[in-house]
Amino acid sequence: MQNQNRHLAAILFTDIVGYTALMQHNEGQALSIVKRYTTVLKTTVKAHTGEILNDYGDGSLCAFNSATEAVSCALELQQKLKDEPAVPLRIGLHIGEIFFEDKKVFGDWVNVASRIESLGQANAILFSGEINSKIKNNPGFKSISLGRFEFKNVDEPVEVFALANEGLVVPKKEEMTGKLKEVQEKRSTKKIISIAGIVLLLGIIFAAYKIFSPKNNFAGVNKTIAVLPFKNISTNKEENEPFCLGIVLELQKKLEWMGELTTIAPQSVEKFRDTKLSIADIASELGGIKYILQGTVQRDKNKVKVFTSLVDAESGKELWNDNFPGEMEDIFSLQENISQQIAAALQIKITPKEQSRISRVATKNTKALDLYYEAQLSYAKYAYDINPLNADYQKIQTLCNDVLALDSNMAEAYVLKARAYWTANYYKEYLSKNFMDTVALFCNKALSIDKNAEDAYVLLSNYHRQTGKIKLAFEELNTAISINPNNFFANQELGRIYSLGLYYDPEKSIRYLHKALKLDPLSVWTPTVYNDLAFTYLGICDFEKTKYYATLALRQNNKTRVSITSLWLLTMLSNRTGNADEALAYAEQWMKVDSSGALYFIAETYCYLKNDCAKAVKLYMKLWEKYPHENIHRYAVALWKTGEKEKAMQLMNVSIEIYKKLDSLGRFDFATYDMAGVYAFMGDKRKAYQILKEAEKIEHWVWGMPYLIKVDPLFDNLRNDKEFKDLVQAALNEKTKLREKIRKMEVQGEL
Repeated sequence: MQNQNRHLAAILFTDIVGYTALMQHNEGQALSIVKRYTTVLKTTVKAHTGEILNDYGDGSLCAFNSATEAVSCALELQQKLKDEPAVPLRIGLHIGEIFFEDKKVFGDWVNVASRIESLGQANAILFSGEINSKIKNNPGFKSISLGRFEFKNVDEPVEVFALANEGLVVPKKEEMTGKLKEVQEKRSTKKIISIAGIVLLLGIIFAAYKIFSPKNNFAGVNKTIAVLPFKNISTNKEENEPFCLGIVLELQKKLEWMGELTTIAPQSVEKFRDTKLSIADIASELGGIKYILQGTVQRDKNKVKVFTSLVDAESGKELWNDNFPGEMEDIFSLQENISQQIAAALQIKITPKEQSRISRVATKNTKALDLYYEAQLSYAKYAYDINPLNADYQKIQTLCNDVLALDSNMAEAYVLKARAYWTANYYKEYLSKNFMDTVALFCNKALSIDKNAEDAYVLLSNYHRQTGKIKLAFEELNTAISINPNNFFANQELGRIYSLGLYYDPEKSIRYLHKALKLDPLSVWTPTVYNDLAFTYLGICDFEKTKYYATLALRQNNKTRVSITSLWLLTMLSNRTGNADEALAYAEQWMKVDSSGALYFIAETYCYLKNDCAKAVKLYMKLWEKYPHENIHRYAVALWKTGEKEKAMQLMNVSIEIYKKLDSLGRFDFATYDMAGVYAFMGDKRKAYQILKEAEKIEHWVWGMPYLIKVDPLFDNLRNDKEFKDLVQAALNEKTKLREKIRKMEVQGEL
């Protein structure tokens, strides 16, 4: 389609209900369902002269030239998808003008169709009044009005109809939820930003959370609980909203430390704030949990009163409730009292170590606590911004310093200082001998105050891993896990450490990453786990799973640093598999977010896959304008192929010196492959083979390297050697064995 091509269309949105949860609980079944759905969708849409404009994996956006064809297609889809394996699909339709720009579809009517679809249930077809007016006289369709709905970012209410043909579900209006406007009192912009920011931090402030699954191996599988957002009934609600959120977060943390209790992550339950759903429905959406904790918070100056109620989710019966009045200075003791009474009500035994953690008071200084929450809020903005500002970093450090001036024993502030420092200075110090020593200093200070500061151990693990002390890194993570087996970041980092290097074990990597997803399935960090899974699957050359998880991460987070990793993985995957056009398409999308890595892959694709090294040279020069000496050896290859051989060899020698320095600093990362390639290119075969054999043991040829090396011009001098061919084939055979083993375990439900 041409740019800015506008036309009237009947728009059809589809979505597989509960697909994300199913993927977490039974990946094999989920993939089977989505494959069948995709097959049926393509043939059915084509049969009704429609077009799939966007394929989201578990959903799609389609367009038709007539409303009749669109509704007929929707009906046929639902009829076909009833057969096993049944696909729980919901469909929404609307009609209006759409337009295309750079192959992307836009238009207000697209948003309306999406919102109508969000109201649906499995096996339901909903549509707007505009669609209904086109089909109401068609005897093949029976429609029922469900009333008018006010959707988010839609000015006027929309009347929604349901197709009531035999076999279809017609939702009840009172049971319908979706992208609706919230009915609430007007709040100041400052308050909205404050609440949204703190909610964003739910997965950052207290990082380790549990999520129930009928097939998980967590302790206390029958004692699963979700803490719903407490209602703020303070006189000055705006002023005390952050305090109310803070109480719930701290209570969540104390419950999470109980080894016999599995606590659903706050991010997973935030969607139920002000919900009209019943307790049973909430529990069902969260995966069939056993208990719900709800309550209220009331603050009047220095006086606080917290009311809590523990409910059996299945029966709706209240098991216990109590009021907890107190002073602001005693807020941590109050939270400890609540958590202990919940444990008693659930007959949970708290071990002495757990009691020690639960009893710890972060600070008795309420001003310090307020400043700490403000610093956390600033860190969320800074850490997740693609172009973070130094002023924001300085603000975080200043706030943390102010916290420590008020209470020098607040370990949490030292950990936050370490996190912010890592984010701000990682690339600046990468070639420094003192790389991240400041982070280690802050973490060790935190641990001298609180030996159970598990997040400090996780950061120290990153520090040791990046300075070549892999065994120490592994030990720090195991210490964090021993303190809290359900620490999200510790599980994620273990998943990463098992994905390459000394402890390479893709099976364990996938296990830990799946556990991380269960611990925190809906937070801002979730897409990073999807990217990690994509990387692990790329390491065993399972390209289908690589693309699936990277695409899933990109769909959930397409405007932050996370999206850079997703696009890097997708671009690299296309590059490795020789799909030049797809690689360029992903790289162009990447360019809109960040240019450095994208330019490199565009240049590499032109030189290696499209045989246009002259264009690659220009792109590398453009890359160097902003990032001097980036990917020198690849630039050298392009220069060599365009006749500038002397300059190419000079750059290869510079590249060798950089690799030697990285090696001496313990920050070799994945450089063994590239270093071997440089030596091979320069004719030193002995050194190249020596490094490649080390790479087998150290890197295990991740990143799809066995496929890249077959076409990589760095290795042209080795291409015809039997030793080279045998080495590459051995790597491919090993990847095949790993893929088959992991796929078998997935089918059997062991992963």
